[in-house]
Amino acid sequence: MNNRKLLDLIKKKAEYFSTEEIIQRSAPGEQEPQHTDRLKYVSRLVARYNLETFLEIKSRDRIDILEDIDSDTLNDFTFRIEKYMDENAPGLADLKTYILIVSTYLAFIVKKPLHPPGMLFVGGQKIVEKDNKFYCPMKNKQLRTAFSLCKYCASRDISEIYEDL
Repeated sequence: MNNRKLLDLIKKKAEYFSTEEIIQRSAPGEQEPQHTDRLKYVSRLVARYNLETFLEIKSRDRIDILEDIDSDTLNDFTFRIEKYMDENAPGLADLKTYILIVSTYLAFIVKKPLHPPGMLFVGGQKIVEKDNKFYCPMKNKQLRTAFSLCKYCASRDISEIYEDL
């Protein structure tokens, strides 16, 4: 499959959701997420990032450069998301589909991080962008966990930022 066909498939799945419903569910408040309540901060930031990505999917109508996507890679990615969602949000089929749509688009179409750039992790480290490349302080650590999606994320490990200078 190529990225054009995958985008068409993603857009077809996204038709199931009304934009208004996604906006309503994703907008926990107008204020900027505070860093004091870690779970709330991450939830709001990720919800906003996913919403922005979903709206981008709905409006995108072309692929500039055609690329092949390995079906085994895509199947493994899908399996990992489904497993994660089954363990962490059981019974929430719509949420699972939404996350699969957004994450597949980020990983295979636009090649952006699966977490929002700028998001602070424990210890004050964050995903940074430099010269159109993204660097994550958690990538190498998370790659060692079972079913990690990090292997498909566009971010590199933060240690590589100095190697790329």
